[in-house]
Amino acid sequence: MTERTSRISSYKNVGHGTTDLRRKRAELSVALRKQARDEQLLKRRALSPEAGEEIIDHTEKVLTPEEIVQVLRTALYSTGLRAPDLTTLTASARAARRMLSREQNPPITPMVKAGVIKPLVDALDRDDCPDLQFEAAWAITNIASGTHEHTMAVVDGGAIPKLISLLARGGAVGEQSAWALGNIAGDGTSTRDAVLAHGALPALLPLLAPHTPASQLRTAVWTYSNFCRNKNPLVKFDYVAPALPYISELLEVTDQDVLADACWALSYLTDGPNERIEAVQASGRLLARLVRLLAHAAAAVRTPALRALGNMLTGSDEQTDRCLDAGCIEHIISLLRCGKPSLMKEAAWAVSNILAGTQTQIQRAIDQQVLVHLIHVLANEDIKCQKEAAWAITNLCLGGTPEQLDALISAGFLEPYCLLLASPDHKAVCVVLDGLTNLLQAAVKFGQVEALCLKLEEIGALDQIETLQQHENEQVYKKTLHILDTYFAEQDDPTAQPAQTEEEFQFGTTQQPNINF
Repeated sequence: MTERTSRISSYKNVGHGTTDLRRKRAELSVALRKQARDEQLLKRRALSPEAGEEIIDHTEKVLTPEEIVQVLRTALYSTGLRAPDLTTLTASARAARRMLSREQNPPITPMVKAGVIKPLVDALDRDDCPDLQFEAAWAITNIASGTHEHTMAVVDGGAIPKLISLLARGGAVGEQSAWALGNIAGDGTSTRDAVLAHGALPALLPLLAPHTPASQLRTAVWTYSNFCRNKNPLVKFDYVAPALPYISELLEVTDQDVLADACWALSYLTDGPNERIEAVQASGRLLARLVRLLAHAAAAVRTPALRALGNMLTGSDEQTDRCLDAGCIEHIISLLRCGKPSLMKEAAWAVSNILAGTQTQIQRAIDQQVLVHLIHVLANEDIKCQKEAAWAITNLCLGGTPEQLDALISAGFLEPYCLLLASPDHKAVCVVLDGLTNLLQAAVKFGQVEALCLKLEEIGALDQIETLQQHENEQVYKKTLHILDTYFAEQDDPTAQPAQTEEEFQFGTTQQPNINF
């Protein structure tokens, strides 16, 4: 049994199989990646700093795509990029770059159809003219920022090894080559792997240093994040692991863009097997630095830092303990109340993973007052945040000690928790039904089932549960029927305990300090 399987099994949840828990994490990861799409772009186009440089003047009549192709073939390819002299070659490459750097509607497809990729790739070899190499690399960067077909035209044109050679040179042309390689790698798993297989990371490593000029460092870290990005399959860890010590050091810099992209890279690397989490956590002081970034002033940094830490909390108990020892709970609680729904949702997800752990881990969270803030999310935030908070409470209902369940009851979770039974989100309803099932099972064990059933009836939860018998979702119907048949069926139960007041509604007692599930 792998560590990951062992971790999932430790949830001890009879209502959820291990595959359900895995799917829960997978679904959440997809949702979070979609949320982040606008925060960290897969590809970036480099605009020209100069104004009014386009070959085709906006004041002229608008050309059709076919006319643009013909113009380009004549002006850039036939007489320009094939020219024997470096001056004309460089001017033509610069003209191509300027057209591709337009802010609106760059003519990438016409350029590709006009056949400019081959001469641009050939220009990368011209060590006798760094200006030509720079212009060609910039133009290729912007072609690779387009569609998959555009990127593949660059790859098929043989650009990758030549860009890596220029990357190793450093300076302006090295930065531009890093940018181009980042766009290629960001296109998908096959192009990412092709870039890495050609040896891109060793060439990039010297740029991943705090003393690197700011612009080059930002580009290099963003490029590295794309090297780590995308799944199915995950990147080969050996290809990207050598950069972890560099990334650890970069978590200490002040540049917000560098911090954000370094954290995105870590979030991709920890979104996988426990072995990857272990390697990341073992990289010097990386974990402690990452936890501190949860308190960064910029949400653009907090978001990927929380993403990476949340992934680590899905690891083994030992890996979760390291996160707790680094002080993550305090920061996660702050994020539960930060007012940014996407962050609050992830923070609640992180708490759900802590409360799915050992009873010691659960107690550490309770001791830091996490329940108060979790219930605030449950009662006041949107359904996505509420559902993650409900997952956290359901996990506690499953694995908590009697005293921990008492703390949950005392925190006043039951009413806002049961209000989710009326949610249109059937998955949220299922989460609450599972939590109530776990709680009722514990109540039976400690002679509190009648008191709990009366409480559920008092707050209107029983009426809602009965209504769910008509729910269209079969899973909701089956879970509802199980609760009603098992705990609310009318029958004389000689073992039932007398109803107790709310103050007496407890699972743990001082006379029985060692009660365990």
